[in-house]
Amino acid sequence: MGDLTVDLPTMQAVARAAGQAVTDLRSERPLSGSDGGAFGSGAVESAFVASARAHDAMIRSLGDDADTLREYVTAAAEAVLRADADLARRVR
Repeated sequence: MGDLTVDLPTMQAVARAAGQAVTDLRSERPLSGSDGGAFGSGAVESAFVASARAHDAMIRSLGDDADTLREYVTAAAEAVLRADADLARRVR
């Protein structure tokens, strides 16, 4: 079995990047609020509305996933710091 290397700065950078993704995704304007009447056809407008709703749901889901990743990586980094501090206390 190989060695496990934990790089705290990388974990913290991932958490920051995921947090930025959450901000970016949650600030995106929903497409479903757009005016679909410009198409001139009820069938095309209906297809646009369905597509826009699916897009909005995907953006919400991606934002939730990024938030979950941020929380997980932040908690893992904090656990590494606690474990490191505990080991340091035991060595003293």
